[in-house]
Amino acid sequence: MVRLLVALCLFPLVSLAAPSIQSLVSQEGLLTPISVMENWEQQEQGTLCGFGLDIDNEQLVYLLSAINPDSKRVYQFEYNALDGALLDKSSQPYESNSIEQLHAISLMREKNISFSSLVSLAIQNQNGFLLQADLDHDLSISYLELQILNNEAKKVIAFDIENLRPLPLLKWD
Repeated sequence: MVRLLVALCLFPLVSLAAPSIQSLVSQEGLLTPISVMENWEQQEQGTLCGFGLDIDNEQLVYLLSAINPDSKRVYQFEYNALDGALLDKSSQPYESNSIEQLHAISLMREKNISFSSLVSLAIQNQNGFLLQADLDHDLSISYLELQILNNEAKKVIAFDIENLRPLPLLKWD
């Protein structure tokens, strides 16, 4: 679900008429993605499980995804990156593909760590701007997968939730 959301979110980025993502994330006065995540975590119920970007009317928009295991729903939120204003909110029952994220959320709860704190730990030694962050669970490992934009090049990293350290990325031939 989150991967589909991110894929749909990145589609406008390939439009020739749209400003480049590099120019938008370089704007002065933007709220940091972490600050928007922290604000949401103080106000909402559930657990953040994803972050992405979108461009709407040549303005940068932060996309947050959350799962509430109690209500069994997945929520999507859109926030203006300049002022943090909520632009849109939607929800739907979660599907079987959310099970992997539920494993990761369960481990985060056991370790008493928030999504924003996990993202902060994962990017603390990275240069660039956060494009995407998603919880996942595969090969019995719960991790955070991130994309960072640095000098117009995307870098993908994975961060182990159990051990709170970077993971090597597996490459499939």
